[in-house]
Amino acid sequence: MAAVSLSMSLTAACAGACTGGSAGNPIKLGVMTSIETNAVSQPWIVQAARIAAAKVNSEGGIMGRPIEIVACDDHGTPQGAAACSQQLFNGDDVLMTVGNDGAQEEALIPALEAHNTISWASAAASISSLGSDNVYTLIPYFWSRSILIDMLPETTRHVAYVSRSDEIHVRGSVEYTPIELAPTSTDFDRACVDIRQTGADTVFADVYPDQAAGLLQACDRAGTGKLLWAMTSSTLTPLLIETLTELDQPNIVALAFGQPALDGFAADVAEFGPTIGGITNTVADTAVNAWLGVTLLADIIPRVGSVDAAKIRAWLDRQKAFDTGGATAPIDFTAAPIVESLPRITNRSATQGEIRNGAVVVTNPTPFTYGPPS
Repeated sequence: MAAVSLSMSLTAACAGACTGGSAGNPIKLGVMTSIETNAVSQPWIVQAARIAAAKVNSEGGIMGRPIEIVACDDHGTPQGAAACSQQLFNGDDVLMTVGNDGAQEEALIPALEAHNTISWASAAASISSLGSDNVYTLIPYFWSRSILIDMLPETTRHVAYVSRSDEIHVRGSVEYTPIELAPTSTDFDRACVDIRQTGADTVFADVYPDQAAGLLQACDRAGTGKLLWAMTSSTLTPLLIETLTELDQPNIVALAFGQPALDGFAADVAEFGPTIGGITNTVADTAVNAWLGVTLLADIIPRVGSVDAAKIRAWLDRQKAFDTGGATAPIDFTAAPIVESLPRITNRSATQGEIRNGAVVVTNPTPFTYGPPS
């Protein structure tokens, strides 16, 4: 993992080539997410970024300069995000943003363009983010759902596809029964009855994180029995992991990030988590993503040779096999998009895993990569 080798790579990458000015002054990285909000609150994004910064700073920082994480709570509103864009770039003078949840990033994009900078490792939870040349992503998004279908065992014969939309991903001769579950639903009894009536051996749970545990519990009460529960890591929460473990349900998970990232994050949480006041969620994709984004910058910036957002952006735009240290398959930032309207979904890989004994476990270390049907 890049996190392990950073201290060895920085000197070599900088030898006679690094510039950036203000030696010793902190490199400020902004993080915009919702914390105090009526929408989804994700304080662990900032916490994970600060853990990564603490690790990098313990190894000498970047080109002799410490990282400072500057957080801004957008409160889950466009108005809050607009205020954050002013604070981060005009008040705090951040180099770029890292690990944003992306839900309100539309209001940030004009500031990114005006300052010729980027949102790096954005979770890009909005169409605007996924269409902006100033946004770079590491999470595979809906490709992980297509990849998950390919991860299902060959013995799979019938999938109950519980989805928050009418879109389903299918494979070959496997039978699929769509079961719609409204994004705001908290009553899962009807869905569980439908699952039982299908006779399916597998449930594809394409639902929101705050629905997944409730769905499993309701289906257990409804007597659906032992089924293979298939989901992407975007669904994972501490409660879901606890529920899967307590109910001893077979499961398969398409993980956004592989073993090197999971191990590196866990090690840094254990060592540096207490120094930043702890972290409230270590299984969310957005937490691992924010940590990974900061961690990778400690390798990227010395390779660029300058603490300059425009030069970093230009360097990234030339990378045809960007190395994430094994967190994902190499990413081609130059590739033509599969979906023209969503050009910033650049990672098309996911890693197979499962929930076992209360933990996320990788079961196949080689990432699966999505390719469109020929």
